[in-house]
Amino acid sequence: MKKALCFYKILIIVLLLATPALKLFAQTASSTTQINAEVLTNIWYSTTTINENDNISIYAGFQNHSIKNLSLTAGFFIDDVQISKADYVASPKSLIKLSATYTAVKGGHTAQAKILDIAEVGGSTIDKLSVENLLAKDSEKNSFNVVHQITQQEVINTAKDIANTVADTVSKTTDSVVRTIDTQAEKLATYVESLKQPTYQTPNNSAKTISKTTGKVLGISTENTHSASSTVKNAQGFSITNILLDALAFIIRHWIWTLIVVVVIVLIISFR
Repeated sequence: MKKALCFYKILIIVLLLATPALKLFAQTASSTTQINAEVLTNIWYSTTTINENDNISIYAGFQNHSIKNLSLTAGFFIDDVQISKADYVASPKSLIKLSATYTAVKGGHTAQAKILDIAEVGGSTIDKLSVENLLAKDSEKNSFNVVHQITQQEVINTAKDIANTVADTVSKTTDSVVRTIDTQAEKLATYVESLKQPTYQTPNNSAKTISKTTGKVLGISTENTHSASSTVKNAQGFSITNILLDALAFIIRHWIWTLIVVVVIVLIISFR
């Protein structure tokens, strides 16, 4: 009797000591055994045309070829950024659909599905497995394009921006051209004024006459009949040429108003 008790005690102790080793062995076996299941290569969408701000569904498939119940966590990635995470159960010899919801952003993107965690469900226990042992743990990256929807307000705003840009450019160009023309006009007006002829004024005492002297020398009169005004040239006090040159210089300096007047005259003549 005592021997039997000792045997049972030894057996219990051995089992207690062996349990961690058995667990470790099971874990090691499960982490190195290939899992006959995979994520399908392709990804598809709930619509063939994806517009900006559309709420669409993205789908992938998971095929369980084995005879085990598999519990898995799948995630979807857009441009390598995770957008969803969900849990699924794949029965033996089954194909299940994985899905995620995505609000479309304009431009080109890539979508991919990945298995993040996997385990075997057996009765009331769950044995952790390694996703690295799946036949395929993620799908291929699928490229898709989101169409940008142009709104009326966006067209108006774009037109305003273009108009403002053009107006600023024209304004700067016009200012530069006007300044250049003003500079050249001033130079030309100064040159025109330099063509004016100098004028002279008759001195105030030019009307004075030299006093007469009378007398006769050998029967010839010595009377002085010449006046001072006749000895001084009466230069012109004004010149028509100079007036015309002044007018031309004025027109050149005020070329903008001159241009406006010319345009108005042309319009009046055209519509008569």
